[in-house]
Amino acid sequence: MRAVLLALLLLVSGSAGCLEVPLETCEGTDCFPFDNDILNELLSNPDSLDVLLLAAENSKLRVTSSTTYATETQQGEIHWNVAKDDEQNLRSIAMRFSLGTTSIDTEVIEGTETTNIRLGNVWYEGRDALPDYKDPFYEIAQQATEDPDGFWPSFGFDTTSIAGLDWTITHDLESLEQVASGQNETHTIILILKGMPPEIIGVELYGNDDSAFVLMIEKGDEVQLSLQPDLPRVAIEFTVDEPVELSDGVTMWAGYVPLGFTSEVASSELSFHVTPTGTTEDISLAEFNLANQTSNQTDENEDWWEFIYWDYSGDGYFSASDYYEIRTNSSALVEIKMYDSWADSWTGDMTLSNE
Repeated sequence: MRAVLLALLLLVSGSAGCLEVPLETCEGTDCFPFDNDILNELLSNPDSLDVLLLAAENSKLRVTSSTTYATETQQGEIHWNVAKDDEQNLRSIAMRFSLGTTSIDTEVIEGTETTNIRLGNVWYEGRDALPDYKDPFYEIAQQATEDPDGFWPSFGFDTTSIAGLDWTITHDLESLEQVASGQNETHTIILILKGMPPEIIGVELYGNDDSAFVLMIEKGDEVQLSLQPDLPRVAIEFTVDEPVELSDGVTMWAGYVPLGFTSEVASSELSFHVTPTGTTEDISLAEFNLANQTSNQTDENEDWWEFIYWDYSGDGYFSASDYYEIRTNSSALVEIKMYDSWADSWTGDMTLSNE
């Protein structure tokens, strides 16, 4: 019955140009438009803005947040944009941070064997040989729980903290959108609600100290994710740990692929190269393709080099927890670099900030 009444009202408002006719059938927070009491009733429910609940109920979801703050000398901004499309197994995580003259602006679209990576305004193609699609909202929530001091999107907002305010509410019947504005001792607050029953899709807080927080939600066909083809290829982001001097005069580089490394790549596409420190030429005193797993070599100075690569999972791919070790009796000033033949470039060359 409510759907029929709403359809009739939409036809009337569209022909007469009037969008101020309220729905007369109301039951609690199903009312449209809200009055002050009904809005505060919704805000008193701690689940009225639950991103994980939205992620469980929607196969396509995008949540963005922007935080503006000021230090003693300069202003900073942090922007997050996280989206998913379960139907395509695609997800996107974008972050932009700026403080003074320092800025970071990145985005990764992943979930399939091909990935897109954005640095600033430039897009690149990456790869993941064993894609393991995960809902980004649940994964971020889990990581934030395990590392509460980490750098995570600010998607949590307690609506109960603003329940009970005196709201000014405007509405548009054709779009089923409502905008509520109110104030407390520290902030001007704007809420955006949409749909029937109305749901919160936007929160804006503007502090008396020039700080600001804005959170917006998109669902369904509003969310569009796609991969761009034929982009420049980018090497994996990996650097070799610093060397250790052993007591027998041997120098060793060793370490594990970090757990945060989530893109598996074929080990045959990666090689360690021993290059003289400070040279701008592509000179290698010794090199080792990871697919060979072990190698013993003698360079032109009659110094020996021992390479070990342990594929921890045994899947044939360079991935998290794999182990590498390089030993030598050479006293030459060198650095160990990894070359990615798929991208035709050295790894770890991605520039994420400008100073």
